[in-house]
Amino acid sequence: MPEHLPTIPAVTLPFPRTVKYGPDDHAAVAALLDQGRLSDTGRGPTIAACEGAFAAATGTRHALSFNSGTAALQAALHAVGVTPDAGVAMSPLTWISAILVALHAGSYPVFADVEPGSVNLDPAAIPAGCGTVLVTHAWGTPARMDALLAATDQPIVEDCSHAHGARYADRPLGSWGAAGCFSLMERKPVSAGEGGILTTNDRCVYERAMTVGHHPHRLAAELTQPDLLALSGTGLGYKTRMPTLAAAIAHTQLRALPARAAAAESNLADLTTAHAATGTPIGAPVLAPGSVRGWYGTPLIITEPVTDPDALYDAFTAARLPVRRLYDDWLTSPLLADPALLRSAFPHVRHTPWTAPDPHAFPGYLQARRQTVLVKIPDVPAADYMHQVAAALTACLHHHL
Repeated sequence: MPEHLPTIPAVTLPFPRTVKYGPDDHAAVAALLDQGRLSDTGRGPTIAACEGAFAAATGTRHALSFNSGTAALQAALHAVGVTPDAGVAMSPLTWISAILVALHAGSYPVFADVEPGSVNLDPAAIPAGCGTVLVTHAWGTPARMDALLAATDQPIVEDCSHAHGARYADRPLGSWGAAGCFSLMERKPVSAGEGGILTTNDRCVYERAMTVGHHPHRLAAELTQPDLLALSGTGLGYKTRMPTLAAAIAHTQLRALPARAAAAESNLADLTTAHAATGTPIGAPVLAPGSVRGWYGTPLIITEPVTDPDALYDAFTAARLPVRRLYDDWLTSPLLADPALLRSAFPHVRHTPWTAPDPHAFPGYLQARRQTVLVKIPDVPAADYMHQVAAALTACLHHHL
């Protein structure tokens, strides 16, 4: 007879949620439809209100809207002056757009390792000779911005696509680097359906980023930098400005963010308290004092060695836990593993020092891929649900580790 296997409790309650777009979103959209103004070539009231709200939320002087977070990242890298001569340092534990945007901006990615026990770029791993650093606050966990700034004299662009409302050491993310970039796609904590926001305290970065994707009407009204004035009639030809519908929805979603984030924080506290009481070998990354996490899939670090991450993930899903996989291992993707393919897609790479990354050269990254599980935390009060999640996680880990 086979050995009896213990029953792992499954989550039986449905995932708690409210409607994504509520009455305020509907009213904002209806008002624009009534006005018949769904596009804005300048900085009309809807665009201005959205940008102003993001500048206020991040404590920055300027915010600039785009039609995607990727477009905002490309504009930011252009604005800080990336070139083919020096690459953009970054962690490989990010979405593929944050990697390829270095190529679209005319440079190339230079991978650096993740801090042990973390999901973020290791300041000590930033390679010498890079021209810019692109740091992703992975799944809303604030990177150690003070250490990163101390580790390099090159511009730092913050990828805040997971980190709406997050802070590091009492300062909003998106205000630490030369620029911060937020994604507003459907699943993000602040959604516009699709959209992006760039934040900065540097007027030159703001204006240079504007030339990448905005209409000459706006450029003519706002450009002041002498070296940019000649672009006021043309810009650089991309069309990546934000539609007014997206701006209106993003603005209402941003107003609702504090309440949703507070509920998510309370739910995570219930989970971590339950795990501490049972000695379950898992926990959220520890934040620096004065820091606040964002809420785009919360990374939990398993503290005992995981030998078979796929089997463990299958056990989590069988227990109906709200988990999702990490991003693919982009280092082994054909585009990044095959220099010939990359050069055919991005011809300028032929004139750079680019070499394909060694997937085994980043032990912190490989450890993070083994030891991290992403858990979706509800953004409405859900104590009973979190107790079920805690029990199922505990049972799965005790059985499989």
